[in-house]
Amino acid sequence: MQPITIWRRISQVGFFILTGEWLAVGWLRCPYGVPFVSCASCPLADCPGRWLQPWFIGIAALSGLLAGRAFCGWVCPMGLIQDALGRIRKSKTTLSARFAAYDEYAKYFKYAYLAIVVVLIFSLNLQLGRPHEYVVRSPSAFSIGSYQVAWGLGEPCYQVRFWVLVVAIVGGLLVSRFWCRYLCPLGALLSIFGKVSIFRIGCDAEACSTCGKYPRECIQHTVPDTVDCVMCGECVQGCPKGALKLQGRYGGPPKPEAEDEPTEAAG
Repeated sequence: MQPITIWRRISQVGFFILTGEWLAVGWLRCPYGVPFVSCASCPLADCPGRWLQPWFIGIAALSGLLAGRAFCGWVCPMGLIQDALGRIRKSKTTLSARFAAYDEYAKYFKYAYLAIVVVLIFSLNLQLGRPHEYVVRSPSAFSIGSYQVAWGLGEPCYQVRFWVLVVAIVGGLLVSRFWCRYLCPLGALLSIFGKVSIFRIGCDAEACSTCGKYPRECIQHTVPDTVDCVMCGECVQGCPKGALKLQGRYGGPPKPEAEDEPTEAAG
């Protein structure tokens, strides 16, 4: 394991410990249609999103301006889950090859999903009054009974989010970082910053041997300085020729050529 991978895992695990409770409540118990958005007015007193949300908005915005989707590679708890699922996938199945032909088009679905989420925020989260008639309250976010009650209420938002989570988990077993590549609305938003961020991973064309190690071994199966790059930095340390380097966007060697994009969704 490369040193940068160790540091990235420490960062991911640390943020997962900090946000795991919020992640569970948001996916399975948030009374709003779109979770993680309306935390300031949420009636769930046990949800830590009330104080976590401002910090995470700041971290996501700052990382987006500095390094594009670095938030996805170093902070996001769903990213850690997807990485863990990828480890299982590599050892037990190669079904991801079936998605290779659709990858080029499927990765744009996250932008459509982002648009849907924005519409739902205005149509569901910003409605007057309480999110809905019933609120699932619990003294602890780890109470299994509270999730059972939420499911039993019959509110579509709970059931839809549950099945989206199932798709994200199953997809992560089939395709490397399935959620991050095809569905994550925050990733879609941050990818826009990725084209104008202050820092990027650049490639020295003279030093590059075009060996194809990246994107082949990239966790996102892409090349540096593209919208899917999460700035994990593993390619910088793993490049056999030392051709990849973290640098300012507005100077230094040119970025990798577009033809280096992968033709498969996962290795």
